[in-house]
Amino acid sequence: MVRPEEARVGMKVRVRESHRIAKRRGMVGGIVGRYGGEEYMALDVRFPDGQHRLFWPGDLEEISSPQPSWWRSLLRDGSAE
Repeated sequence: MVRPEEARVGMKVRVRESHRIAKRRGMVGGIVGRYGGEEYMALDVRFPDGQHRLFWPGDLEEISSPQPSWWRSLLRDGSAE
């Protein structure tokens, strides 16, 4: 579950399997907006097909970013030139 204080624009999320609308379960998108306060926050999620939907944070789960390629970590460390 995405906690309101951790929700941020750009976060990749998946609609939880417990969502009340079955056809939205498992959909993956990115947060493009946050509305309201911590007690009643809504998150605007854009899906790859261009749709936007508002969700409560509890309806979403964060998808962790894939680990960077090994060669990117070398470049970041400055050990490869």
